[in-house]
Amino acid sequence: MTIQKKKKKMEEGKRNGVFAMTTTKMTTMMMDKRLVVVTRAHNNNTNNNNKEEEEEEEEEEEEEQQKLLYKFWEDSERLAILGLWFSLLAVATFVAPKTVGSFDADLIAQLVSSPFQGQVNPLFEALFNSLGVVPMVYACLLVPGGGEKQPKLQPKFFVGASFALGFFALGPYLIARTPVINGVKKSDLGFITKNILESKINALLLTAFSGFLYFWAFSHVFDAAVVSEFVTLLTKQSTLACVSTCDLIVLSLVMKTAIQEDLQRRSSSLSSSASSDVNPLFYLLPVLGPSLYLLTRPELEE
Repeated sequence: MTIQKKKKKMEEGKRNGVFAMTTTKMTTMMMDKRLVVVTRAHNNNTNNNNKEEEEEEEEEEEEEQQKLLYKFWEDSERLAILGLWFSLLAVATFVAPKTVGSFDADLIAQLVSSPFQGQVNPLFEALFNSLGVVPMVYACLLVPGGGEKQPKLQPKFFVGASFALGFFALGPYLIARTPVINGVKKSDLGFITKNILESKINALLLTAFSGFLYFWAFSHVFDAAVVSEFVTLLTKQSTLACVSTCDLIVLSLVMKTAIQEDLQRRSSSLSSSASSDVNPLFYLLPVLGPSLYLLTRPELEE
């Protein structure tokens, strides 16, 4: 009996030893798995933190770059705009006819008091009113890229002055501004920019008025007397008419760069199949083309 008991105790001891070893192995395996999971989670958190830090560093670098004055002298397109600004200044100073007496002042008074009544040459009247549309289009294109994103040069001052001075006021900003492509959201815009300059109703009104100006000009362009009167006004009688005509031409020539930048600013809201290239119609068709762009451009991200 004693031998049998000893054998049973030995068997039980072996079983307990095997069980203990099995339990130890299972515990070790579970701890290893937990360690692997914790390690992976730590690595993922580290990677996420690294990505966030990299993104923050990129944003800081971009902000620092924006604070620096844009090196326009290294940009051939900006140098071309600078050349146009000096050319317009030269035309106004040396080429435009010298107005006799109060001719230009009387011309403006007639434009304001009797609009589209035939009191002023219709071709010049359409052109003069276009110089009210184009600065508004530039405001819609440039002001959303201003604010904190453009600390050195604020577009509001230059755009506001362009309603009276045209390219003479707007040119320096178009030359020296820093391009702002990323980080512009509709929610960050001011009240006027968000509700007026970004408004499709505003774009529709500009397009409708631009279309009317085209109609007014083309309904008279085949009248030889009207054309002859406009040429005389431009070349012999009025400084205002000559400079205004050249001003509108230059403002239209440099429109592409502002439209292109505005479209790139909105490219994140475009569908994958949509093109970020500017339709040539928008900048080759003066006054009406840019207004149509405002009507069809994508919305900014909220």
